[in-house]
Parts: sequence; structure tokens; C-alpha cells
Amino acid sequence: MYFVPLENYRELPADCYAPDLITPREIILHWDGNRNGRELWKVAVTYETLAFLNQSVHFAVDDKRVLQMLPMFRRTVQHSYGALGFNDVAVNIEMAGREFDQPELAPAPEQVRLTVALTSLLMDYYAIPFERVVGHFERDDRGLKKDPGEKFMAEFRLKLIEYRASRSPIKQQLIADSY
Repeated sequence: MYFVPLENYRELPADCYAPDLITPREIILHWDGNRNGRELWKVAVTYETLAFLNQSVHFAVDDKRVLQMLPMFRRTVQHSYGALGFNDVAVNIEMAGREFDQPELAPAPEQVRLTVALTSLLMDYYAIPFERVVGHFERDDRGLKKDPGEKFMAEFRLKLIEYRASRSPIKQQLIADSY
């Protein structure tokens, strides 16, 4: 299943993810932590970094596009290595960048818009409730993860509510019927 145009599907090597399928019950947002400047806050860099580290997430988002990196199916998704202890229940979305709570490092509005739209689509497709859209920091019992930021997640949730409320019941039914 492709959630993006085929040209934006670039599957990670098989050694970057577990060979099993999972039933997703939540969506976890991350930042990729790239510290090399905004010009490298791109999904291609996220992909290459994850492949090098034998890590994985389902999607990467920058200010221009969404890149899908793992197979998705009607009721299941390919297991990933995005959030320790939650990979067997989660779709992981990696946003290019870091330290989103710092105003000078906040993601571009278009990147947030693309992430909101993707998150909403995944919520609808896999029947994931709003309260199960979380930041990585909210799932890290060790307290080591800060991504994508508390302030960012509060603002993201408001944008997600606005986006979902803006869709008409007719459009929502058309989306549901297409699956």
C-alpha cells in the first residue's frame, strides 16, 4: 500500500526493520535530529542516515514531500525501529530537523501541514484515535527522548484538530469509501 506517490516510495533495506507485520494502534512523531543545518533537513538525508544506522521509520517528512520507507498493508504495517518498546503497535513518522521547541529551529509550516495531513490519513485508514497520536518523548520511560518537543506536540495537536474539523462529512465519506 502506497500512501505517497510512487516516486516518493523508497523502501529501506530489509536489515533496517524486523521481518514481521504489526497492527498499528498509534502514531509516534519524531524529529530526525540532523544537526547539519536546514539545507540538509531533507527526507533523502533522513533515509540515508536510517539506512546507515540500520534503523527505520515508516515515513519521513520535510518541507517539500513525504517519503514512505516501509511497506503498509490494509490492516498491518511492516514493523519498524522508531520507538523502543512501542514498535510493535506504532506507525513512526520522522520529521526532518531537530529541537522543534526552539523558535529558530521550528519546522517549516509546509512540513507541519504535510505531517498533519499524513497523520490524519493514517488515523482514518487504521482507525487510530486522536489520543494515540503522540510524540516520542511521551513514550520514552527513560526520559532520554525530547522529540519532537512538548510545545510542538501541543501546537501539532491543535492543527490536527483544525484540519480534521475542516473536512466535510461528504469528503470524509468519500475517503472512507475509497478504502
